Amino acid sequence: MRHHNGNHAGTDERNGNHKLPLNIEELVAAAEAALQRAFRPEQHTVGCAVQAGSGKIYAGVNIKACGYGPCAEPIALGAAFTAGEHVITGIVAVRRKERGEGFRIVSPCGNCRQLLVDYAAYAWVTYIDGSEVKHARAIDLLPGYYRTRWNERLGNAVVIEPWSERERAGTNGNGNGNGNGNGNGERDHSA
Repeated sequence: MRHHNGNHAGTDERNGNHKLPLNIEELVAAAEAALQRAFRPEQHTVGCAVQAGSGKIYAGVNIKACGYGPCAEPIALGAAFTAGEHVITGIVAVRRKERGEGFRIVSPCGNCRQLLVDYAAYAWVTYIDGSEVKHARAIDLLPGYYRTRWNERLGNAVVIEPWSERERAGTNGNGNGNGNGNGNGERDHSA
């Protein structure tokens, strides 16, 4: 599989960050390891790993139930947030190959794309397009995303690094560091 940064995907003109700041192989390996450790392999078919702003990697697996169970992406995000992380910089999901040994990268479903817009809009998502592995910001994977008070803060927000406690306190109250900073559409850099 080839890795590719699409035209607009992989760039964020607002902050000039044009490179992929992740070790994709390490992230994929963590997602695969989560799936290999799964409690019930027949019920845990997708593994996901997220990299936080701290550089730490957190993983999770999907949970199949008689009705609907959560995908692996919210489980991995929850693990990171539970550990006290505030910024997610990268995410990848894998599933077991239908034939043979090993794993393959999968794209996030529509629901998970919306979840990523809400919690980690500027995180790099590694996904599959045909047979090509690509990378894009989460917000670029869901044009016309569902707008709520929760994610409207994205209009002027650019987050790549963890915010200070003071700046985090100025967000819309979600505490994940993905807000406007001072509530006026600008990050507060005053002393």
